[in-house]
Amino acid sequence: MDVGQDPRHIPAPDNTGTETEKRFAFQAHVAVRYAIEMLGGYPVANVTCEHIEDVVVARTVGTPHGGDTTLWDFQQVKSRERDKPWTLLQIGDSKALRSLLRTDRVLRQAISKGSALNYRLTVAIEGKLAAGEPSFRDIARSGGKRESRIRAGLGSKLEDLDVDPGELSNFLSRVHIDELPLRGELERDNRDALAALSEHLTVAEIRHVHQTLFDLVRSAMLEQLCPQWQLFVTQPDPAEVILRKRLTQQTLATIALRLQRPELLDFLQASRRADRQHPYGLPEASRPTRLSDVRVPQRISIAASSDTLPDTWLGQDALCMLTAGPGGGKTSLLRTIQARSATQWLTGIETQPLALTINAAALTPSRPLGAALAAAANESLSLLGLERTLGEEFFRTAPRPGTTWLVLIDGMDEITDPELRREVLEWIAHCADRPRAVHSFVVAGRPISDAERKLLGVVPEYRLDQFSADDLRSAVQGWFRQLGIPRPDTSTEAFIAALSSVGMSRLARTPLMTALLCQVYSLNPGGVIPDSRNALYSSFADLLHERMHRRGPSGFRTQSKSLTQRFGPAVAEHAESLLSELLDLIGQMAAADESRPVDPLIYIRPAKPEYLPDHSIEAWITLISCSPAGERPPGVTRKVWTDFIVSALTRCGLLVREGDRLEFAHKTVQEYCAARWAMRTPQAYEQELDRTLHPWIRNRGSNPWGAPLETASYISFLIEADRSVLRDIAQRKLYDRVTRESLHCCLLVAMINRFGSLEPESWQPVIDQAIRSMTAVAEVDEDPTTRVWAATILAELDEDPGLAALESLGKEPTLDHSFNEDPHTPDFSVRLQAARTLMEFDTRRGADALMQLVLDDEDLDELVRVRAAEILFENSDERAEAALSMLAEDSPWYYSRFTAIKLYSKIDRHIAAEYLNRLIEDWRYEDPESCQDDAYLLAQWGDPRQLHLVKDLDEDDI
Repeated sequence: MDVGQDPRHIPAPDNTGTETEKRFAFQAHVAVRYAIEMLGGYPVANVTCEHIEDVVVARTVGTPHGGDTTLWDFQQVKSRERDKPWTLLQIGDSKALRSLLRTDRVLRQAISKGSALNYRLTVAIEGKLAAGEPSFRDIARSGGKRESRIRAGLGSKLEDLDVDPGELSNFLSRVHIDELPLRGELERDNRDALAALSEHLTVAEIRHVHQTLFDLVRSAMLEQLCPQWQLFVTQPDPAEVILRKRLTQQTLATIALRLQRPELLDFLQASRRADRQHPYGLPEASRPTRLSDVRVPQRISIAASSDTLPDTWLGQDALCMLTAGPGGGKTSLLRTIQARSATQWLTGIETQPLALTINAAALTPSRPLGAALAAAANESLSLLGLERTLGEEFFRTAPRPGTTWLVLIDGMDEITDPELRREVLEWIAHCADRPRAVHSFVVAGRPISDAERKLLGVVPEYRLDQFSADDLRSAVQGWFRQLGIPRPDTSTEAFIAALSSVGMSRLARTPLMTALLCQVYSLNPGGVIPDSRNALYSSFADLLHERMHRRGPSGFRTQSKSLTQRFGPAVAEHAESLLSELLDLIGQMAAADESRPVDPLIYIRPAKPEYLPDHSIEAWITLISCSPAGERPPGVTRKVWTDFIVSALTRCGLLVREGDRLEFAHKTVQEYCAARWAMRTPQAYEQELDRTLHPWIRNRGSNPWGAPLETASYISFLIEADRSVLRDIAQRKLYDRVTRESLHCCLLVAMINRFGSLEPESWQPVIDQAIRSMTAVAEVDEDPTTRVWAATILAELDEDPGLAALESLGKEPTLDHSFNEDPHTPDFSVRLQAARTLMEFDTRRGADALMQLVLDDEDLDELVRVRAAEILFENSDERAEAALSMLAEDSPWYYSRFTAIKLYSKIDRHIAAEYLNRLIEDWRYEDPESCQDDAYLLAQWGDPRQLHLVKDLDEDDI
């Protein structure tokens, strides 16, 4: 190129662009100054950056009456290249007064219309005011020659704005001058101020924080404002266009954390990514599926109630349980709560507890709480980009003063050793029971036995409901859009119809099943849909295998060939053999876990205290290397072969890497792989069935939920065999066991049937046998509790006769004094239990049964009647108010009447106060101490009679 033609060699007529940028930068540094004051705790509420020149600072100031108000400081920032003092006329030349006058007129007009606005006008100048130069307020008030001359000069610069002398004087009296350091000094002062707020940050980190803050200000300056924006700036709820130009505590929350709590910021930034990757998305997909893009919110129900709650309710209790069946959405919900919690905290919203999701198997009960949480959190968050190791103290104390941790413990059912699971549950209960605790706990998993539930104490239990029909439709549409299926709305309707045709509609209402079905369907839209759970997992495994070995440079088989071919064709063939047998080898590891003991009565605990499945990468390598296909070929280095094995395992889609371990993507994936391995021969299959069914044969008490419920899902995979010889073995063994003497086995059949694993044509004899057995027990068994449990199982197997049996048991007067455990606790009433269970199946019929208990005043325990009314109230039944009113007035027992009154106070405290006053009058001589307490409660409710009652009771006591 001819350099003579390059315009850079032509002298520029001016340098206005560079100078303009410098002025904008100075204005940004002025706004940064006030943002740093906000970070330092000064009474700056927000800073609004007006496009090009204005900065508006909202300060909280005191009032003469002792309250607080907001002072809005409208500033014009003026800078110049020359380092010379300013005169007032030079400020007038800068057009700062013209802009402030227009703003003043708009604000005065708003005040005249009733706006309670407190403001000031400021010219912020770079440098000093000339020595002896008066202020604008002096100019406005003084009549001296010099002041009059300057006022006239300023007026001439504003004459095109039609300002009269009176307005000019009033305007100038409101204008202040703020002298600022020069450009370089102001930037240095700002960095020094940031350093003073955080002594632990290095110089380089302070520079980074300062640049981040500066960029926020410049971004706000570049936003375009609407006409008459001055009116909107001062509104309590300004428009979005104003919020984009405003720096607040929320917009500066991340910077504040970096200065004050860098470890908390790291935790939040990693936790925010918890919902990025879907736990069951295809690992080899061209575009990974984000959990947040496809997840449909599920309803959370209170156990034994029809009431539903938002998921934000979790954390209101010091300790609670969250249960759902296999693939019910527990992990997705907990990840979503963690990500949402972190996002809120990063924007300065700290009203909810800070959530942390950890796997139950990662907890070590022998450690203190802080150390246990730190170890588990560092491992899980490292996969989400955690930058630093978080210490014990970080989790031992509150994240912020006045806040708490919400510890979400996932996969309690995945601890396979019963003894260790009990130790973890007891440890959680002890941690939650501490005074002034800063941790609340949610224990999530599949339903556990009553014996294990009691280890947690009396805690709320919530149930994660399955998808409704509309939820399923929304979930499928979300998946189809992510998977790129054409016309997702139309395809969704066809897909849902196809699910119904193959009997998979009920099974599809769990999030995991929806995810797998949609991904399998995406291979062949409009094709055949798997008609059972086992077939679905088999199809999904085939899909994973196909994705892993697809053609192209990114396919694993292509990459493995390039890796092994340099060692010769024999090594390449050996590697191919390993890939072909990989699913069987994974099944061996899965089976090793599933075969761990599940019945503490027949299992002697080994001496080794740590009895967790060893899923370390080293354990996987050892397992595979022991097989002929996994043995390291001659001539291949140990590192190359080990890396090949690890790569194959991590890309197979069935496993996920967690630190130095490889875990199954989901518990049901492990169960499928283990069941597939058990089906390799009829002998192995029968042996595994005997082992898994044995704990279900042993009845331990009349409560069938004492059965090993955590194994039901695995057994459902086992019995869903694809060969007739294996199905015959399973049907024979179950048919022989579903007798009147084994509620557990009948329950197992009901649970397996719920999974959709019992194909009607071949399994109907087993189902019919279970129905006959449970019908007989529900009608004539000597133990009333056993009759209720049998009716419950019967309702699962055949709803109509089961509900009729529960309804009959709820009405049976001979069971008035039957309690299944504590006779002093109404929830253990057999009649109440029957009515509550009925309500879980049919809300209307269950509510009718509960109302019948309320009206039964012959010989039924009064507390049972009150508890029945309370359940009606919890379920928003319209009869609850009348039921509680009747009990509050007429119950012959003091405590039951008082309990009904307290419940009624949630409906109408004024009427409840009348009931309580009558109760005190009726019982003041028979139970004076209780009435004394009731009188104080009446006072707390604001009843004016409380002083008289308390005085009378005191005199009676004397």
